[in-house]
Amino acid sequence: MSFLLFRNFFSLAGAEAFSKVITFLAFAYLARLFGASGFGYIEWAGAALMCASLIVDQGFSAYGTREIAKSPDRTGQLVAEIVTARFILAILSYSALVAAVLFFDIEPVLQSLLLIYGASLLILPLLLQWVFQGYDRMNVVALAQVIRQTVFVAVIFLTVDGAEDLYLVGVAEVAGVGCAAVFTSVLYRIDLSKLAVWTPRLSPQLFIEGLPIGLSQMFWTAKMFGATFLVGFVATPSETGIFAGAMRIYIALHTFVWLYYANLLPSFSKAWERKDESLSKLIRGSMKIVVPAGLVTAVVWVFLSSWVMKTAYGPGFLAGGPALAWLAGAFAGAAISGHFRFGLIASGYQNQELWTSAAGAVAALVLIPVGYSFAGIEGCAAGLFIAEIIVLVFSALVAKPLLFKAHTAV
Repeated sequence: MSFLLFRNFFSLAGAEAFSKVITFLAFAYLARLFGASGFGYIEWAGAALMCASLIVDQGFSAYGTREIAKSPDRTGQLVAEIVTARFILAILSYSALVAAVLFFDIEPVLQSLLLIYGASLLILPLLLQWVFQGYDRMNVVALAQVIRQTVFVAVIFLTVDGAEDLYLVGVAEVAGVGCAAVFTSVLYRIDLSKLAVWTPRLSPQLFIEGLPIGLSQMFWTAKMFGATFLVGFVATPSETGIFAGAMRIYIALHTFVWLYYANLLPSFSKAWERKDESLSKLIRGSMKIVVPAGLVTAVVWVFLSSWVMKTAYGPGFLAGGPALAWLAGAFAGAAISGHFRFGLIASGYQNQELWTSAAGAVAALVLIPVGYSFAGIEGCAAGLFIAEIIVLVFSALVAKPLLFKAHTAV
């Protein structure tokens, strides 16, 4: 594990820690202001937006990062292709969201929230942090995240002070995404515009390579944000809000798992290109750190879960403690399986990685409603834990014969 990897990770982790703390404070404020039912509306809208944003991305960010890490001279071409494709998908996604809001019988307050929240989809194509990630410039990626979340939180605390202000949560999201997009786009023009002038273009290869990664991310969303979405259909608004509170803590901590592997992805790609055992050695070295750290974190998490729910959201959310405890196991499973999943993406085996994510998503879609029927929201969280263990086992079985050997790069 090189000094650069550690420096980049701690740069990302520091920025993300700051962002998560202030964002968590904002959502804790919203939970206390609107109560479990109102908070359920916010989280349900956020889950819907996350699903739509994955359609816009389609795995292009991870694909672009991987390709830039291998061939920096292709940066201009990749930016043109990915931005064009994402703009087309953003327009289609927002149009579908508007149609869904008009077609389905949705409460007016939720309609407004969804339409305003969804407008951020049209800005997402200009978020270019993935370009700097490919160059191992994680300080830029970190700063973009800080800008996005700081603006979001500032708008929340400066404007939201009553039940009638629920729609302003969507305004805050649009403002945060917009500021981060301006920052990354301007910096790209200043630092990297010499590589190419952006003009709209599309490439079949982009969809061939990016679509499996995008589908994998959608399956991940089905497990994470889709869980709250599903619970919203089978549970009461109050239960949905309590479960969403537990999920928000889980997702906030899970972000550090994603950051760790987003940081490793360029290094994984470069190691694979050496056509020797560099990648397998890098994975084994990382696992010596991640496995014990993940297990210790999970144990502490279980003991503190009820206290955290009560302290963060108030006594009305104490019932979410057992659900949050189950999610500790899901966190540990995801922390370990990331080695195999991101290793497969970095080495060009994104199709194989897709099937491991699909297995987890299908398991979650079945186990969440089944778990609710047996044990309420605690059963939903237990279902997510089992789904994550399935991903861990499946991805390890798939990756072992492909990655842990000398090879000819695919």
